[in-house]
Amino acid sequence: MNLTDTLLADALDASRRVWAGEAEQARAVLRFVETRRTDALAQGLSARQVEDARQVAILEAALELHLAQGFVANLVSATRTLVMDLPTVWAGHLRGEVDRAKAREIASTAWKLHHPENVTRLDETVLAYATSHTLGQLKGWLRRFLVRVEPDHAIERRKSAHADRNLTITALDDGMSLLQALIPTTEALLIDRDLTLAAKASRTQTFDDERTLAQARADALVDTLLQRGGKTETTDTAAEHARVGTSGRGRFHVGVTVSLATLLGLSSEPGVSADGQHVLDPGLLAELATAEGTLFSRLLTDEHGGILDVTELGRFPTQPLRRALNLIDGTCDVPGCTRPATGCDIDHQIPHDPDPPPGQQPGPTTAAANLHHRCPPHHGLKTRGALTVTHDQDGNAHWHLPTRTIEAETAFTRAWTRRDRTIQFVEIHHTHPDHIQYRPR
Repeated sequence: MNLTDTLLADALDASRRVWAGEAEQARAVLRFVETRRTDALAQGLSARQVEDARQVAILEAALELHLAQGFVANLVSATRTLVMDLPTVWAGHLRGEVDRAKAREIASTAWKLHHPENVTRLDETVLAYATSHTLGQLKGWLRRFLVRVEPDHAIERRKSAHADRNLTITALDDGMSLLQALIPTTEALLIDRDLTLAAKASRTQTFDDERTLAQARADALVDTLLQRGGKTETTDTAAEHARVGTSGRGRFHVGVTVSLATLLGLSSEPGVSADGQHVLDPGLLAELATAEGTLFSRLLTDEHGGILDVTELGRFPTQPLRRALNLIDGTCDVPGCTRPATGCDIDHQIPHDPDPPPGQQPGPTTAAANLHHRCPPHHGLKTRGALTVTHDQDGNAHWHLPTRTIEAETAFTRAWTRRDRTIQFVEIHHTHPDHIQYRPR
């Protein structure tokens, strides 16, 4: 064996140690979560409380390992399936013959099988293929296996999968984002064909079109979805937040925090979306600020940059307050949770009491200092008492887990504080950043 071969063998050995380590990590996480569940059962808790204890354990593991809670939840489920139902694959994973990604794909295939004998058949046949092929090839093998061994359930699985259709946007670098849609294959193929035809047609309209086919396909998708021909306006801010709309399709708001100095060209600080994921460079912000029809709303802050508080009488916040809270938090405030604020519940830390007992003052009003974004799962854990939270005198939340207390996190990790004063809203109408005019709302 020459030196090059030795180096390649060393790389493979290192990979196998990593894959075996992944299996050991997964087993330790599973044991931790199962122990918490067993302890809850031993205390005679209800099924709901036992499940809550399991979810809190998953959250703790995610925080300790700096992983997403959803990833840890899937890891626990997959590892349990591997240990209990796929012993051959699990043994291969422990030996470092397959990595975590392949093991999880095999486990997820087992979840779709209806007959135990087919799970056994999968366990006995898949490892040889998994150890000699890529993850992509393995996924294809698993799809074929499913249809081959249980063809009668293929239609049922397809109908069930159709209910999971969705669309996601993931922030990438350099002002770009990844648009992904989970849709039926037949429709995806038609869209693929139509985009190619539209892209080819658009490139023939001028002789100097230097776009690649891939670029033209992306442009065709954007043109179709935004119905180009109208004007596209742009975003919100939190030190200034811009109202966005598409001509003929109504207005909507997208939270983007940006300093006035950046809009005036006096700072190079970028704009950031409310969830903290999308970044807009100053050049793009300047273009958006000068676009016809752009409308900004400004949230006044104190001398330290803290967004000033607002108090309302009803239980549910008005749209201006809700918009301000979206920009203050950006995401669920449970550490590690990245659910955007727009998809969260607005939780009263001290419950709103519209009908206090005789002789007592009404409960706390709907105030920014008392309102926090919590996604439905975490809000439920708090409501049922599985997670407890307290607040310090500055309004910052602290979550209390069985093993630790952690300060709440948002997209901006409390870059702005809540104050017992009033948020004021103004609209900014302008034709150029040098001529911004303020008008109170």
